[in-house]
Amino acid sequence: MLLFIISVTVISCKKDYKYVEQIQRERSIAGVDREEKEEIFQADNDTLAYLEAFQKFIISKKVEMDMKKSLGSSSSIPLSFSVYDEKGNELTYIDFPNKEKRESEITERVFSLSSSIPKSTGADNVNNIDSLKVNELKVYFKQKKDEFSPEGKTWIQPKSSPPYTNQNGIYCYFQTENNIPSNLRFRVQYYSDEWLFFNKIQFSIDGKAYEYIPLNTETDSGDGGHIWEWFDENVSTNNDKELLRALANAKSAKMKFIGRQYYNIKNITKEQLIGIKRTIDYYKALGGSF
Repeated sequence: MLLFIISVTVISCKKDYKYVEQIQRERSIAGVDREEKEEIFQADNDTLAYLEAFQKFIISKKVEMDMKKSLGSSSSIPLSFSVYDEKGNELTYIDFPNKEKRESEITERVFSLSSSIPKSTGADNVNNIDSLKVNELKVYFKQKKDEFSPEGKTWIQPKSSPPYTNQNGIYCYFQTENNIPSNLRFRVQYYSDEWLFFNKIQFSIDGKAYEYIPLNTETDSGDGGHIWEWFDENVSTNNDKELLRALANAKSAKMKFIGRQYYNIKNITKEQLIGIKRTIDYYKALGGSF
């Protein structure tokens, strides 16, 4: 997959919406109390506002479930939610195409995430989104939103990555849908004046050997006789993750492109290693499982 990042100026048409969640809390002595928590958020239209509100509620349900599993009980139980537009009109029961399917997809994604209650910290962290880490790292990334996606799909890519394919590069990037990270990807680009037709990369990372065999390598040429070869693949196996963890924590690394007849060795720069680490950290801070 060839990914082009195009810089454009977008005029935001987002509107304000209000999310209201009904909660049941246990009293310290006996009985229960019911209360509401409110949050103002923005969305492009009523459908996306409903889906984001639904996701907020499902996340609350997931946190409650994780607390019960880890701690044996939960201090609050999310009962229901409602969502209103900026004029106060309730949108909780609006209808739109594939509403049940969208709800099912959100529920499946949220409940497939790892526990939001880390074993080491108990109840100190009841949300798997690390807001402080997100704010720290987001300045290093650029994003491109799919304006035709009802799920609000957005590609998150490090600013340090090559803007075009006709450059050497190694980096990770990922996608979010309804603000939930997914589809973490690994991309390597080889740029030269001679064809290599590589089908395997061997890595030397802090003196330890690793190997990566891409499922598909693409090629192109131009720039007065120069060529470029690349792969762009989903990070899915334990071996993939082991390699990326090694790169993210490496002090030094290099890669050997194995071609049909020849090979070429390239050093992986410190900036590229830091970019991989930042991407994985950002993916995890947003709630991604890695």
